[in-house]
Order: sequence, then C-alpha cells, then structure tokens
Amino acid sequence: MKRIFWVFLILAFLFVNEYLSKFLLAIFVGNLEFSQAVEQTFQYATAKSYLLSAGFRVIPFIALGLFAAKSSVTNSIIGKVGIWIITLFTISFILYGYLGMQHSLFTDEHTSSTSALALIWIPIWAFLFVVVGAVALVVVSKIANFFQTRA
Repeated sequence: MKRIFWVFLILAFLFVNEYLSKFLLAIFVGNLEFSQAVEQTFQYATAKSYLLSAGFRVIPFIALGLFAAKSSVTNSIIGKVGIWIITLFTISFILYGYLGMQHSLFTDEHTSSTSALALIWIPIWAFLFVVVGAVALVVVSKIANFFQTRA
C-alpha cells in the first residue's frame, strides 16, 4: 500500500473519535458557534480519557493495517480499492456510532446511563466489520483471479 493510505489510516485513528462527533453535533444539532462548540466539546477532555478510548478504538485500525500490510490481495487493483472501501466503511461506522452515542446531549432526549459503553463496543463491532470485509475482499479477489486466468 502507498504511503497515503498509511497516513490516512493514522490520521483517521487520531481524529475520528468521540470528540469529533461531539464537535459535529454541537455545530449541526446544537447550533452552537465554532468557539462555543470547541468549548462544549473539550470541557471535560483529558489526555487520560483520550488514551482510554484510543485503546479500544485502535483495535479495528490495527486489523486494517495488518491486513493491508500482510495480505497479497492488496497488491491488485481490486484489493487496493477494497481496502479503501473497508477503511472508509470502518471510519463511517465508528463516527456514526459515536454520533448516536452523544446525540442526546444536544437534544431534549434522555441520555442512557449505559451510553458510555459505546466507547468499548463500537470499536469491537468495527473490528468484526473489518474481518467480514477482509474475508469478502479475499473471496472477491479469488473469484476475479479465477476469471482473469480463464480469459
């Protein structure tokens, strides 16, 4: 894989998190100004809380990185496109999950007492989707190779 993929993967890991989703919710759902949204987003943020959530959030990104680095599937065009699709789906899933977890903070809805468990379960589900996507990509690649060799 090219360097742009690895840079993108690392930046996604660092920035696609509960703070980004809370900031987006503050802007688009809470109708806050930029400075108010930043203040609302980071009012309780600490390095310890970031590292705690990053410890769980790293799971699907490690799986993506290992698959991209070790699999020969990613050497083909289908594999490169597939790994990008899996990566974008994983990022979207994580962001959507964190948006859902924190949506009630900016509405009149009641916040569940167990919503913080999403910090743990969303990356675990994202990991499962990475595994399913990787298996699907390997199968599609094998089928494509079969038809290319027959042609």
